[in-house]
Amino acid sequence: MTKTFAIVKFVLLITSSFLGFVCSSDETFNVSLGDIVKIVAPASKSSDSALPLIKNYIESLGLVANISDNIYSTVDPFYSNTDEFRANDLISALVDDNVKVIWCVRGGTGSIRLVPFLEEKLPPVLTHKIFIGYSDITVLHLYLQSKYGWQTIQGPMADAISTGRYDLTSESVVSLEALIFETQDRICLNATKLNSRINVTRIESKVVGGNAALVEASIGTLWQVNTKGRIFFLEDVGEAAYSIERSLDHMKQAGIFNDVDAVIFGDFTETNDELMTVVFDRFAEWASFPVFRVTGMGHGPVNLPLPFLTPSYINSIDGVTYEFCVDNIQNQKTTSVISGQANRNLSGLLAAILTGCYLLINKF
Repeated sequence: MTKTFAIVKFVLLITSSFLGFVCSSDETFNVSLGDIVKIVAPASKSSDSALPLIKNYIESLGLVANISDNIYSTVDPFYSNTDEFRANDLISALVDDNVKVIWCVRGGTGSIRLVPFLEEKLPPVLTHKIFIGYSDITVLHLYLQSKYGWQTIQGPMADAISTGRYDLTSESVVSLEALIFETQDRICLNATKLNSRINVTRIESKVVGGNAALVEASIGTLWQVNTKGRIFFLEDVGEAAYSIERSLDHMKQAGIFNDVDAVIFGDFTETNDELMTVVFDRFAEWASFPVFRVTGMGHGPVNLPLPFLTPSYINSIDGVTYEFCVDNIQNQKTTSVISGQANRNLSGLLAAILTGCYLLINKF
């Protein structure tokens, strides 16, 4: 029996050490001059001529741009390169501890096709990096949040900044750079409450969400958006109002809104604004939680960065207008989180250990 207890004690020691490594790894975010920014194209591509502009822009910040030589290819009619190349390029950035920032070239389409590669090849724990992108990149935000508990930043793409879609002196770019170099603690803007019958003075929570079409696409996947106890943000571009309403109805029936703290609609551009107002008002009338609108986050001419999964608040100014503030991910100590597939793997490991202990005890 003494031998049995010694074996069990040894197994439990190894297990606790493993859990301590996985679940108690404090990390801080500090981007300094000379740090590496990995430019990735997980979805569509920009023009070849934009790549040197992106490199010049990153270097103008005092950072080092790392762009794969063959980042673009003509072998695929939809995406920047083959699925395997795009996945491997992203994975190399995610696992490289020398990379501090991962910045997506642009959105478009195709990020969802990388998930099977990520599931197969990524380790259970990653060193947290600053991850920037929006639109189709919503897939990767949700995946990194689900699997690793990462805080990420929805923000302007590297291509859009370097080619002049956003002026370098614009609030969109200046705010994003301030978040990267931690010279700004949070992003704040005004929000308008759409359902006056819901009384709320202050909400403290964290933000999840992104592009509405890609958030909807997450339903039923391993990386499905988790809105429980969260502020749920949505934006989109080029979708008809009836299509957005259909997506909202799908999310209603899938239970996505069941436990939200609030919903915020950002910019919905290249659509019929009057009809979108009908959609928003009908949704707000249905909702039993506060529903807000903000401008300046999404596909519009102003695209303020939005950190996900950081402490956030919505505070009443006059009962209709509210202040919406989201903390920067910089300088926050975070704990590596086992979730998604990694959590299932860990559960299997613990089950195997307990089974082994049971067999050992019965044998001896």
